[in-house]
Formats: sequence, C-alpha cells, structure tokens
Amino acid sequence: MDSAHPGAPGELEPLLSPADRRDPTLRLRSCLRADDLIGRSPPMVELLRQLSQLAPLDVSVLLTGPSGTGKTHIARVIHASSPRAAAGKFVELSCANLPDSLVENELFGAAPGAHSTAIKAVEGKVFAAHGGTLLFDEIAELSLPAQAKLLQLLQSREYYPLGASRPRAADVRVIAATNCDLKARVARREFREDLYYRLHVVPIRVPSLTERRDDIPELAQHFCVRACVRHRLPPLHLSQWTLVSAQAACWPGNIRELANAVEAAVIRAAGEDSREVETRHLFPAREHDHESAGPLNYREALRCFQTQLVRGTLVDSNWNVAEAARRLAVTRAHMYNLMQTLDISRP
Repeated sequence: MDSAHPGAPGELEPLLSPADRRDPTLRLRSCLRADDLIGRSPPMVELLRQLSQLAPLDVSVLLTGPSGTGKTHIARVIHASSPRAAAGKFVELSCANLPDSLVENELFGAAPGAHSTAIKAVEGKVFAAHGGTLLFDEIAELSLPAQAKLLQLLQSREYYPLGASRPRAADVRVIAATNCDLKARVARREFREDLYYRLHVVPIRVPSLTERRDDIPELAQHFCVRACVRHRLPPLHLSQWTLVSAQAACWPGNIRELANAVEAAVIRAAGEDSREVETRHLFPAREHDHESAGPLNYREALRCFQTQLVRGTLVDSNWNVAEAARRLAVTRAHMYNLMQTLDISRP
C-alpha cells in the first residue's frame, strides 16, 4: 500500500529506496493526500497528475467514468489535498431519487416554521459544507427543476433557506460526479446545457479497471489487508496464482466489485484456516463449473481479457461502435466480429 504524505519532494527523496525513486507516481503523490489511491499504471499516473494540478485551485470539477471506479473517493482526495480541507468539511449529496419537494430543504435548509417538519432551523448541505467542498453524486439523476436551483446557486453564490428573508453566502467548492454521458443528455434535453458548462470547468475522467489492469494485483492485495483489519482476522495474502487470475478476470463493476470479491474471499479463506487466499476462494462459482473449475487456463484468461477490454471500451464510448473501434485500433467490421464472438450486446 502506498504511503506518501504531502510535503516538499526534496524532503522525501533522501528517504526513498531506489525502487521508490523509479515510481512514476511518487512525486505526484507528494502533492496529494492520496495514500490509498493504489496503482502505478499510465492511466493512474495521468489521473494523479491532473489531481495534483487542480486540487489546490478553487474551481468546479466534473468527475466522469464508469460506475464503481471510485469517483466519490477521488472527490474526497481533491478536498483533502486542497486549502479548503482546513476551512470546511467534505459533504456529499446523492442526487439519485431526490424528490423535487425535498431539493431545497436538502440543499438550502429551512428556517423554523418554514414547513410542517421544520420545528427548528434545518441546516442544508450548502451550510454544512461552508468553507469546504460539496459533492453532487450522480448529478445526471437530478431533475430539471432541481437543476435550475443548482444553476442559480452556482451563478449567484447565494441561497435562501426555506422561509428566510435574507440570502446566505455559498462558500463551497462544487464537485459533480456521474457515470452518464452528460453531453448526450444535454442533446436529449434531459440536462440543462447552461448547468453542464457551469460544471464542466475542469473535467476529469476516472479510468475503468479495464484500462488499468496492471494495477489489479496491487489493488487486490490492498483490499486483502483492509479486509483482515476490518474483520480482525489473522494477516492473509493472495497467492501468486490468485493474483494472476484476478488480473485476467472480468470486473464489470470495476474497483467496487473487486473490493467486495476480495473481502468475501478473505472471509472464506479465514474460515478454512488457510494462510493464503486461493483462486477457489476468490472465484467460488468455478468450483461448481466443471469446465472452468480451478485456476484460469490460458484460453479462459485470454477470452476474459478480450471480453473485458471490448465491453469496457464500448461502455466508455457510450456504445458507439465506430468510436470503440477507433480506440482499439481495429476496423468497425472487426469490432462487430469481436462483439459476436464474445457474445457482447448493448444492454
């Protein structure tokens, strides 16, 4: 697990081993509070570079990328690595299934007596995040009337709690996160164009696990250690073949799915008093599948890799086959052949 702390790079270098000096992420991590952002793959290097540049700046950020890639955690890293970490809190608001009738109450709060349940003053998310950072998670799910209220907040940097006669200043940094194509939603008139450009000041795309497959072994070991600590289990580690199998496997749920699978594997291994987490612990379904029982063979690993790569690229391209083919450097006809061979179709 990486353990670089913010500080001057010159102060850290004398303490580093030769292996650490070859770590392309080390200098970037020294500018961030990102101890548990695991990985050294090229996509992670690029992500850390972007975070180190924008974290100190007081600008809005739009985080995009597939579900399960850790966008909320990235938002926390941005806040923790910014001057606002000392001045205010990190506050999260999930926009999924947020009724229009509760938007103002959740965002702006309410004065006593403003509505039937406001017996005393209600503090909204904007007030709670004063001086800090406010994350709008799943921003694409916000209704159009609610989008208008958010746009007004971003434009005026003021808000009225329900029932209040005087405005309050909104001293918050706004981060929005989504796994949807907001630009496509704008084209379909499902998302306000003016709000999109207000949020799209600094866009950052969080890479899928497919794109950073080289990071899977390190991530899996990190989740293994975390699970042992969380459940107060004896220290375990993943066997070398388990790591190889994990790296070759399909993880459509990205980091979230990998973390959950490793945690379950640790519990299974501990229940057997095993010193190592074996492949059968990580992939128990294979024990009941004669054709794929035991470790992945070469053909299985290759097919899993191809399936994950092609499906992941299609998802990231919003199922635009021509764009996915361009990213994979193949012809569109070959892309259709791959989809048919690997039994991939748009949901």
